[in-house]
Amino acid sequence: RLAALVNHPNSVYVFGTEEIAGVPVIAMELVPGGTLEERVVREGPLPVGEAVDVILQVIDGLEAAEARGVLHRDVKAANCFVDREGAVKVGDFGLSISTSLRADSNVTSDGTFLGTPAFSSPEQLRGDELDVRSDIYAVGVTLYYLLTGRMPYKADNLVRLIATVLEHPPRSPAELRPGIPEGLVRAVLRCLQKQPAARFRTYDELPEKQQERYKRH
Repeated sequence: RLAALVNHPNSVYVFGTEEIAGVPVIAMELVPGGTLEERVVREGPLPVGEAVDVILQVIDGLEAAEARGVLHRDVKAANCFVDREGAVKVGDFGLSISTSLRADSNVTSDGTFLGTPAFSSPEQLRGDELDVRSDIYAVGVTLYYLLTGRMPYKADNLVRLIATVLEHPPRSPAELRPGIPEGLVRAVLRCLQKQPAARFRTYDELPEKQQERYKRH
């Protein structure tokens, strides 16, 4: 029901919810072009300009969700879908929460973490209260992956991965792919700052978003 509040060309549309024979069901738009993760696995990192264009579409979908008070909490390339015309849509709002209901927890009642650790912000891994800057962190990880085909952090088990995310700075994407524009590298690394206050406060503060707005006007 929360996801159904979001109606935007860059968000997978949810038609409604139902219960069939006691099983909860979501009816949603079919997006047949696969995911961005599948594209990177199949073809390798995206061209820089295309990666920026794609992430701007993702941001547009997330902005629409934010405007309705919805925080996604599981932004990643595997949750970004490509339609028949090539447009990118954010989907899988299964872990989203309403920002107006601060009693909602970031963990289940028995302490189980919700989210994808490799894409999750440090505060989400700690179970702290979240705001849009946590999704902005995940946007930065997603863009990093689209540009390099790699994750900012890697480890041989989940415990070490979480410790690395919490304690170590990310490797610059320019080390993995020389030639990425310096301004884009700075934007990605700012999204990946450990402290939310050091990141962009809103999607509109992202340099690429500002450039897009300038072109439109």
